[in-house]
Amino acid sequence: MSCLGSCRRTASRVACCLVTIISTTFVTLLLGACATDQQADVDLYRDAYAPVVTASSESPDAPLSLEQALACTVLRNERLAVAGERHVQALAERQRRGAALLPTLDFGAVLNAHDGEDSGGRRTTFDAGPVAQYDLLTGMSDFADVQSAEFDADVVRWLLLDLREALLLETAQAYYTAWAADRLIEVLESSVRLQEERLRDVEARNEVGLARPLDVAQIEAQVSLTRATLLEAQQVSRNARTALALLTDEPISGRTLSDGWTPPELPSMESLLAASAAHRLDLRAAEDSVRSARRRVDAEIGRYAPSVSVNLEYFLTRQSIPAERDWLAVLTVEIPIFSAGRIEADVRAAWSRFRESLLELSLARRTVAADVEQAHQRVQSVAARVDEFRHLVVLAGETLRQADGSYSAGLGTNLERLVAQDSLLSAQLELARVEAERKIAALALLRAVGTLGEGTLGLPAPPEPPTAPLPTSPFIHIAAPPGAATAGIADVPSNGAA
Repeated sequence: MSCLGSCRRTASRVACCLVTIISTTFVTLLLGACATDQQADVDLYRDAYAPVVTASSESPDAPLSLEQALACTVLRNERLAVAGERHVQALAERQRRGAALLPTLDFGAVLNAHDGEDSGGRRTTFDAGPVAQYDLLTGMSDFADVQSAEFDADVVRWLLLDLREALLLETAQAYYTAWAADRLIEVLESSVRLQEERLRDVEARNEVGLARPLDVAQIEAQVSLTRATLLEAQQVSRNARTALALLTDEPISGRTLSDGWTPPELPSMESLLAASAAHRLDLRAAEDSVRSARRRVDAEIGRYAPSVSVNLEYFLTRQSIPAERDWLAVLTVEIPIFSAGRIEADVRAAWSRFRESLLELSLARRTVAADVEQAHQRVQSVAARVDEFRHLVVLAGETLRQADGSYSAGLGTNLERLVAQDSLLSAQLELARVEAERKIAALALLRAVGTLGEGTLGLPAPPEPPTAPLPTSPFIHIAAPPGAATAGIADVPSNGAA
C-alpha cells in the first residue's frame, strides 16, 4: 500500500509539473497573441480621414492660407481623433462578435479535496486538460449579429468623415470671419487717418474764420464714431482668431491671413442634389443604420430556433472517478418553449428600432435636400449683393469726390461732405463683409453636398453607395433620396415577418 501511495504521489507531482509547464507556455503564447499594435489602430483612422493631408512646415510668422488652416484642423483637432477611437472600438466590437462564430479552446484544471468517512479519509484529485466548445446551430442569430456589427462599424466610419466635413466648415467660417475683420480694420484705419487729416484742416480753417465751429464738431464726432467701429472690428478679429487657433492648434495671433481660395462655378440644383445623395456621409450613416437595425431583427427572431452546441474535454491527467476515461464529449440541445415573453419583447423592440432608423433616414434625406437648396439660394443671393456693393462703392467714391470739390470751392456744406464720406465708408465695410460671406456661402454649399474636403484639400471622395436596395417597412413611408423623382418608398420586409 505504501508503495502504491508513493507511486500515486509521484504521478501527481509529475502531472502538476507538466500542467505548470503547459500553463506557463500557454499563458506566454496567449499574451503574445493578445498584444495589439496601437500605432496601427491610430494610423487606421488617421488614414481614413486624412489620407493625403500634410502639415505645414512654414514658420509661425508666415501668412496662413485657407488650405493650410484646413489641413491643420484635419491633422490636429482632437475631436476627429476621439471619433477615430470610436471607429477602432466599433471594429473591435465587430471582431468580438465575429469570434463568436469560431470554436473556443481552453485549458482547464480542477483540484478537488475530500475529507470524510465516505471517502476513507482525506483524498485529493486533480484533473487537467484542453476543453473545446462550438455552437453548431444558433438559428442564424450569430451570423445576423456579426452583419449588424459590420454595418455599425461602417456607421461610425461615415460619422467620422462627416465630422471632418463639419470641422472643415467651422474652420473656414472662423477663418473668413477673421479675414473679413482684418479687411474692415484696414478700411477703418485708412478712414480714421483721412478723417483726422480733414479734422486738422477744418480746425485750421476755423481759426482763420473760413469754417464754423459746427463743422469742427461734426467732423470730430464722425472721427470718434469711426474709432469706436474700429475697436469693435479689432475685437471681432481677436475672437475669430482665438476660435481659429482652437480648431487648428496653430498660432494665429498676428499672422496674416492670405486666403488663396476661389469659389468654383455654381452648378445647377439638380446636379447638386444628385451629388449630395452620393456624397453626404450622414446619409450613408443613416442608411447603414437601417441595415444594421434590420439584421438585429433577424438576430432576435433567430432566438426562437433551437440551439445546438458540443463540448469536448480531453484529460492529460485524471484522478477523479472514473479515472480511466481520457476524454468526454457533451452534446447540448436547447429548445425555447416558455421564455415569459422575453424573446417576443426583444423582437418587438428590434422592429421598433428598425422603424425608428427608417424615420431617421427619411428625415436625414429631407434635411439634406433642404440644406442643399438653402445653400444654393444663399450663394446666388450673396453673389448678387457683392456685385451691387462693388457698384455702390464706385458711386459713393464719386459722390465724395464731388462733395469734397464743392466744399473746397465754397459751393457745398460740410454736412454734405460728411454724408458722402459716411456713405463711402459704409459701402466699403459692407463690401468687405459680403465678399467674406460669399466665400463662406460657397464653402457651406460644398458642405451641404458633402464635397468640402474634396473641393478644398483634394481629399478622395467616398466610394459609390451600394446599389442593393435598402430594407423597408410597409408601415413606414420614407422620403426618396435627394434629387429622386419619387416622393416616398414603401415595401415589405425581406422575411415577411410582422
